[in-house]
Amino acid sequence: MKRNYILFVDDNANNRTLFGYAIDAWNEAHAAAGKEFSPHMAESYEDAVEALRRFKFDCAILDLRLPNDSGQDSPDVGNQLAKDVLFDEGLPLAILSGHPAEIDETLGELEFIRAFDKGDADGYEQAVAWLAEKWKMMDALRSARSSIDQSAATVFAKRLWPQWSAFSQLEGGDVEKITKIIGRQYVSHIADILGLDNEGSVGWHPFECYNVPSLFDDRAHTGDIFETGGEYWIVLSPQCDMATQKVTSAIMAKCVMGHASWNEHIDALKTKPSQTKVDKASKYFKDLVNQNLAVSIHFLPPLPGKAEPLMVSFSEIKTATLAELNGTLTARVASVSSPFLSNLVQRFGAYISRTGQPNLEFNHFAV
Repeated sequence: MKRNYILFVDDNANNRTLFGYAIDAWNEAHAAAGKEFSPHMAESYEDAVEALRRFKFDCAILDLRLPNDSGQDSPDVGNQLAKDVLFDEGLPLAILSGHPAEIDETLGELEFIRAFDKGDADGYEQAVAWLAEKWKMMDALRSARSSIDQSAATVFAKRLWPQWSAFSQLEGGDVEKITKIIGRQYVSHIADILGLDNEGSVGWHPFECYNVPSLFDDRAHTGDIFETGGEYWIVLSPQCDMATQKVTSAIMAKCVMGHASWNEHIDALKTKPSQTKVDKASKYFKDLVNQNLAVSIHFLPPLPGKAEPLMVSFSEIKTATLAELNGTLTARVASVSSPFLSNLVQRFGAYISRTGQPNLEFNHFAV
């Protein structure tokens, strides 16, 4: 039996009963498929936070009007819990409320949240069915978290625990600073472990090349891709300059969308008309991925939602002021992620640092 654990939060006992009926009906209808929701009921914000601390959930459904410190039902409490579930716990979330219009506008703008009206005859069933559509995502998230937890245990056993006496003395024993340092150690080591090429690893997916949206909400950074006037430009200035913002301008290179024979070779991989064409397509893509290109060109996979790759042209560069870039962040479509950024800037550095020499007249070699 494949089981997903769902947190339901509502201070009304009758509503919790109705939700239980909806879960039972869904479980019965999907028993043959081997799927089941296992619910946990919470009555208040505090109950929900405690449950999130103690148990591992796969998703959540919550009411907006929950008791505040004065015992009065308030949508502010439910909206805060929704943010906790989304941004602190990272769980798929549905809002089930008698007043769905009270959802915080910052949450209402998110396409992946759905609000349901418990006043509808099938409001509970709709909410459960909508989350059930995310079943594969919840399975993948649970497996990913398990892999991360396992890697974290390895990091602790091999790298942190043996050095704890040294770590505990860092920053004069300041627990808050030590926590951040150790957290960074966990994240960096886990990223290295999961990114290694070994027998159990899988190839990187093209979407891993990009961060969408970008990691830095309030400023431009190296690897940011901007779309202006129908053209794409990528920031190539050193990360230290972009981080300190002490320089006045940033270097940008033009990105040309598309590459000769791209669609032809995509079709060959999809349709496999012959082994010869499949082999030819495989070599084509390996050359691109391995950057077997002119020194002035760098390959990037298609942007999310696009069908063709981006070819960064180091020979077509311009500068833009940081004030201009930071003032047009809405034109930023993606950022190249860290594992792929180093290769991009290294190749750009190699390109601009090439040194030529005078053309020697080879006839003189024979004199």
